[in-house]
Amino acid sequence: MSILLVIIFLVGLIIIYRALYLIVVLLMILLIIQFHDRIFYVFKGYVSQTSSYYVIDNGVFYDDKKANAVLIIDDILTNYRDYNDVYLKSQIVSFYKILDIAKDVTILLRKEHIDKNNYLESLSQRAQSLRIVIENDPSNEKAKRKLELIQNIISRVEKEEIPFKYELYVIINAKNKSEALALANTIKQGLEGLGIKSRFASINEIKGLTKNFFDKKILSTKVALPLQLPYITPFSIEKQPKHVLMNHGVLLGKDLDNNSLILWNLTESENTHILVTGPTGSGKTEFLIRLSTLLNIIYDRTIILFDIKGDIKYRLLKYRVPINIINPLMYKLGLLYEGVIPITARLLQIERILYNSFRLTKLQSSVIYTYLNRLLENRLLRYRLRWKDLEKYFNEIDDIQLRYYISKIVNILSALDDLDLIPLVNSINEKEINVVDLTTIKNEEIRRLIIYTFLYEIYNKISLDNVFDIPKVFIVLDEAWTILKAENEDYPIVADLIKRGRGHGISIIMATQNIEDLGELANIYLDNVGLALFMK
Repeated sequence: MSILLVIIFLVGLIIIYRALYLIVVLLMILLIIQFHDRIFYVFKGYVSQTSSYYVIDNGVFYDDKKANAVLIIDDILTNYRDYNDVYLKSQIVSFYKILDIAKDVTILLRKEHIDKNNYLESLSQRAQSLRIVIENDPSNEKAKRKLELIQNIISRVEKEEIPFKYELYVIINAKNKSEALALANTIKQGLEGLGIKSRFASINEIKGLTKNFFDKKILSTKVALPLQLPYITPFSIEKQPKHVLMNHGVLLGKDLDNNSLILWNLTESENTHILVTGPTGSGKTEFLIRLSTLLNIIYDRTIILFDIKGDIKYRLLKYRVPINIINPLMYKLGLLYEGVIPITARLLQIERILYNSFRLTKLQSSVIYTYLNRLLENRLLRYRLRWKDLEKYFNEIDDIQLRYYISKIVNILSALDDLDLIPLVNSINEKEINVVDLTTIKNEEIRRLIIYTFLYEIYNKISLDNVFDIPKVFIVLDEAWTILKAENEDYPIVADLIKRGRGHGISIIMATQNIEDLGELANIYLDNVGLALFMK
């Protein structure tokens, strides 16, 4: 604004006094305005004897003579404490070999001041937590080592050693922009192979970097081998979850190491399935109840909990949380109920449910599928199917043992499904906490039959709706081992929902005592859960 006033003032003087020298002054001012950036950098380059002018772009800054790509080490999957001495050395050597892809690489460590008193308070709280752990478990050597390290850090800080935060930059120098970006991308992929996730710096980050570090020429006089530089590697940086996953969402608890809150960000997670493991009495059920309540209150989502032991219903009622208690014996299964799912797909679902619930062989499930399909083809219009109708085909089964076993299964299904009652799926109240009470059902086969039927009915109903960033239904399986141990690799149900559920608005939350309880399909569960919690 002030420059504009000066220009207007000079133009006025030129008109009044017709002074030629004022025209020259005005032209000089206009030139300075037009090329102020270049003139500034040329002047600055003359003073500092560095590069006179460069262009800043995402991930790179360059001039007509050279270019510099900038990577910021953003996430480290491990730290040096995760390795033994031999493997740590090999990782450090690999780190520098990857950097050697480029001929000229600069590693910069950016320090930022933090409040000493707050840091000491955080360390003291961590030390106190570890003392409690050691008192309860004197043989815990890991906790003892951590406490010793923290006490050492407290001592050093109290002796005026100043703590700081830091960022690690890797700057790749090359002849031109394309070469710098290509080298940086190769290094980025190599670092990822070591468990180091890096990213290209943004324009603003490069501006801050060049302002802080490149106003003066960086001179290097030291020569070293890779093993002499262990503390200038990312392996010494403590692992922390990404900030975007912790800045808002459902509060899970508190990190005892750094005294920070841990929140579960549903919208930023890769998927919203959860696995909770821990021995009896470690707090799994209490955690599931609290999490279910928060999901219902904060996100207004439908929650379905399967209560096998009765403690879920008891605790929710004790805490006066409004719940919808579902007694499955007051409803029919609804397996033969014709809804929106095509009958051929429905038959395959029924075969899977029976196969896993009763642990059938492929022959046994195929026989039921065949007769059920034939019954559907031969039925009269508007005739409601019943499981008892399959009995007319039993005489065709030559194997007496197979005939009796299938007859037994059909009788169980008839007792649970050939009823003039409302189907199970209609018992669910949307946007409420629903507890399916299985305490009165002692037979594991029937219990699995009810749970698997529920899962498929929910999937059939929800998969047709629009899916949002946050799942519409959260299904909670406490003591999940009672269900998962029966799942077969050929026809899994829970594992299938784990893989496809989020895309259809369903999230599975499982709790079990040990990872081994997940059985032969453990890798599927572990690869597809977005959040894992391990109780003491």
